[in-house]
Amino acid sequence: YLDRHDLFKAKKYFRRSVELEPSNPIHHCNLAGVLSELGAYEESNDILNHVINELDASLAEVFFYMANNYANLGEYDSAEEYIVRYLEAEPEGEFTSDAEEMLEILIEDFGGGKIYQEWQTNHPDENSPHEISRRLLEEGKFVEATEQLQSIIQHEPDSLSPRNNLSLAYYYLGNLDQAMSIADDVLAKDPDNIHARCNMAVFYQHLGKQEELNELLAGLAKIYPLQYDHSFKLATTMGILGRHDCACRLFKQLTKWSDDDPAVWHAYAASLCNQKKYDAAAKVWKRVAQLTDDASISDFYLNSIREANLTGIPMEPVSYQYHIPFYEQFKQLKDQLESQKVANPWLDPLVKSSLLWALRHGDIETKTQVIQTISLLDDEDAKQALHEFVLNPGEMDQLKQLALVVLRRLGEEGHVSAHIGGKLTKVRMGSVPKDAMLECQPNWGQVLLAAQEKLSQYGSVPDALPRETWLDFLERSLNMPPRIYQVDCWAAGLSYVVLHQLDMAVTQTEIASWFGVSKSTVSRTSRHIAQMLEKR
Repeated sequence: YLDRHDLFKAKKYFRRSVELEPSNPIHHCNLAGVLSELGAYEESNDILNHVINELDASLAEVFFYMANNYANLGEYDSAEEYIVRYLEAEPEGEFTSDAEEMLEILIEDFGGGKIYQEWQTNHPDENSPHEISRRLLEEGKFVEATEQLQSIIQHEPDSLSPRNNLSLAYYYLGNLDQAMSIADDVLAKDPDNIHARCNMAVFYQHLGKQEELNELLAGLAKIYPLQYDHSFKLATTMGILGRHDCACRLFKQLTKWSDDDPAVWHAYAASLCNQKKYDAAAKVWKRVAQLTDDASISDFYLNSIREANLTGIPMEPVSYQYHIPFYEQFKQLKDQLESQKVANPWLDPLVKSSLLWALRHGDIETKTQVIQTISLLDDEDAKQALHEFVLNPGEMDQLKQLALVVLRRLGEEGHVSAHIGGKLTKVRMGSVPKDAMLECQPNWGQVLLAAQEKLSQYGSVPDALPRETWLDFLERSLNMPPRIYQVDCWAAGLSYVVLHQLDMAVTQTEIASWFGVSKSTVSRTSRHIAQMLEKR
């Protein structure tokens, strides 16, 4: 009767078969299938629940049938839940391709994705090539990650995700041309690829291509991603690029998709705080404290907000990463060293092991802070750690340049072996220029370029003076450089210091108007630069 599409008689006889053999799960599944065809989705699911809970828990296809019923009922979250349960139980099953297609529709057409994202987070396949490459990237093993990703692309030539990650790996290795070439290839295949567009935005900022960056950001700011990973990537990128209003909108949406993830809620709070919306940020960090047993991170930022409100001094920009700022930890160590309250921390095995671990496994910000901290230490073991660092082909060239500057500052002479530009070379310490510091962090060089552009209208300003002044400042503050988020703020301060050195009649108000910043900003940054230059 079913083959003849006579559903009512098929239902009659399948129900009779269930009565005769009530312990046979296949009869129940057949009856549930006919009921689904007749539109009795709830009754069908009642039977399927009985099968999986009472008769045979191994029949994973029941989850797929239930997902179809829930989708037809318009209960899309439940449909996504049972699709995920089926894919978890039968990753290579009979209905896997159909299940993946249904999942894609649920995410793209009905705004789902939260349940699938949570499942991916809690059930990653640690031995899959994709998971291995992701882990290598997170650990900073960029050479190994590159090799793994190239292998994935060879076996999955049409997959764009590993290409995006390979683009990032090349960027971290300092091979920006290759990174941009791969991103261009992805965008040629998929012009709307969010990951590639976000990567390209970061590359443009690194190169100081402001016009191209602004055009790309204008398009990205209009996007409302329906998939969790797309939304998270875009939100994080917007935060990195200083578009905190857009990052805030996206992280707020992510908190609805992942209402118990403290890292997401922290990022939402950071986006509010970076817009100076301190009261709103404080409410969110109180929520973060409720989501974890360790409230040290949220407490730190809540205390910072209280201090900002009491003193009227704005908070430093907050990192979107869920941790206490590393600059705070290293600042305490720096203060102890400079006040000679502690001996060389490198002699403390616990501190030494922590610094070495951070130098090998930390993120880019952490490694930068460790290298800068080592600049305070007159210790052979500390120097040796930097020698090993510059030899590691998996580290970023920019960080190696910083390490070489520190080695020179620590009195290293002769030649140092380093793996730079993709090859092993000998670097003569005497030839390591101060200019190398401009490559250590993208914003350092951009500040100088912005100041030079404005100062060029003064014919009496020597071309070399802004460069010498800025490099002198960077070298003197190498152990604890300022956190530069707004290039124009520091370019304004540098310009004022340079013109003041030449006894030129220019006011802070005039400088502020050049760069579109406030007079108080010019006062703050110029004072910081001048005070550092006075140190001997």
